[in-house]
Amino acid sequence: MGNVELYNTLIKNGYTEVWLPEMEFLSPDQMEYRKQLWSDTLHMDDLTVFAIDGYGNLFAWKDNDCVVFIDIGSGKCEDFSLSLADAIYRRIIEFSNGDYVEMCSNKEKAELDPDDAEYYTSEDDAVELLKQYLKTFGAFFTKEQRNYIELLIQQGFLPDTNAFITEEELMRTIRDLINTDNSKCLDLK
Repeated sequence: MGNVELYNTLIKNGYTEVWLPEMEFLSPDQMEYRKQLWSDTLHMDDLTVFAIDGYGNLFAWKDNDCVVFIDIGSGKCEDFSLSLADAIYRRIIEFSNGDYVEMCSNKEKAELDPDDAEYYTSEDDAVELLKQYLKTFGAFFTKEQRNYIELLIQQGFLPDTNAFITEEELMRTIRDLINTDNSKCLDLK
């Protein structure tokens, strides 16, 4: 399934409302608006903008379905994944490492002041999010990707950590999702 078809399926089924860390899907009208917003400083003619992060940086796909991350401040474009499905999977794996969220044990969260606790994700909450991600996006992932998320759910946090995977495991997994042909992604300024 190509990116356009997958994105339309996500929109149609309301899946773009599912929270992913630092990847907020844009509605179809916002997709073109965000692209036009930066068209005077960034050359994005061959890109389809589909999401933003918390800083306003952009995610877009190319005609070949490669997904790129665009740092709007520098105008740099970086390969992010080989497809939209892989981009979603990558964000889930980054979440599993504790990127973009503060994770803590169930006991630690229970001991936090309620005002502080809202900023933390407990292990049980994180497992529930992984289950939601698998239910929502699992049909778009490869069998290996689904199995890996299921393994993380069963395993829970690693001993003495507040994460499901180590930094080394994260980097190894992401390397497989990134298009290594850097010539496909150029400086946009």
